[in-house]
Amino acid sequence: MLGYNFFSLTIMMNLDIKSKVSKQGNRAGQTLYYAYPSKREKLSLEQVLERTDSTCSLSRVDIETALRAFAEVMPFAQGKLMNSPEEVTQETLQPAKVIIHPKKNIRTALSRIKYHINKAQE
Repeated sequence: MLGYNFFSLTIMMNLDIKSKVSKQGNRAGQTLYYAYPSKREKLSLEQVLERTDSTCSLSRVDIETALRAFAEVMPFAQGKLMNSPEEVTQETLQPAKVIIHPKKNIRTALSRIKYHINKAQE
């Protein structure tokens, strides 16, 4: 795709407002509010391939190979908080995540994200 530059794209990210009662510090007991990403639809590998295939010059097979390799080498898992070491088991693990440390050009692209905070309807 001639002239296409992923790093110049602007991406819109929707966030909802959530609340939490602070349990410590000088705001203990106070209800605090924070922005949290809105639920996004979960995409299957096939759906990801369909969407990226239409916006990228790589072949569908190349995209799939890269995604599968990425998932195999970058997983991160963390356990839920438990009361004792004996309670920590495979069943108490939270779903695995992928965490990346982006290069400068990706960080620059991420800095262009536009945000929309969904205000609650009263």
